[in-house]
Amino acid sequence: MQALSSLMVEYGLTLVFAVTLAARAGVPLPAAPLLVVAGGVAMATPGGLLALWLPALAVATLANVLGDGLWYLAGRRYGQRIMGLLCRFSLSPDSCVVGGASLMARHGGGALLAAKFVPGVSVVAAPMAGAAGMSSRRFLLNDTLASALWSALYLTLGAVFSRQLGTLLDGLAAAGMALAALAALGLAGFFAWRWWHRHGAEVDDDAQGLGTA
Repeated sequence: MQALSSLMVEYGLTLVFAVTLAARAGVPLPAAPLLVVAGGVAMATPGGLLALWLPALAVATLANVLGDGLWYLAGRRYGQRIMGLLCRFSLSPDSCVVGGASLMARHGGGALLAAKFVPGVSVVAAPMAGAAGMSSRRFLLNDTLASALWSALYLTLGAVFSRQLGTLLDGLAAAGMALAALAALGLAGFFAWRWWHRHGAEVDDDAQGLGTA
């Protein structure tokens, strides 16, 4: 926590922008904990609300929109192909693509807002909006709102719990490690199932062929 705080004081808004933009592009960087630190440091600094908190909100929102915009343009450009790539590891890739487009068609901007707060889904939402044909104006308005709310949430958490910031970050880190472990187990199980589903069927066919020979 102290290392992050020192980085925030020294590099400030540049760090917020770079990390948030990279995270939105899909790089696994701790954008949310960094915003929590920024909020806590802002409240611990005289005049920090105007000098750091509000600028951090603006910078984080801009980085979110830029990162999401790249994914949105990719969705508009490559359509179903990029959704097929993103849904490749789904249990049902075809229904993932069709269901994603249907979700955007039904809920539109609401889906973008909700997806911001669901790890993993947030990266898929922007290209999904592009592939579903959402207009650039509608996407920009809804994504800007969602990005501002997302950024404000973590900055506010840091401001409110500035005294307990170390404990809060430890909790976020522990939760992240637990989620990562669960995700790793889930992926391992998924790949094992896919392997068995594909190769197990071949083994059964070979066994039946030997039995009838």
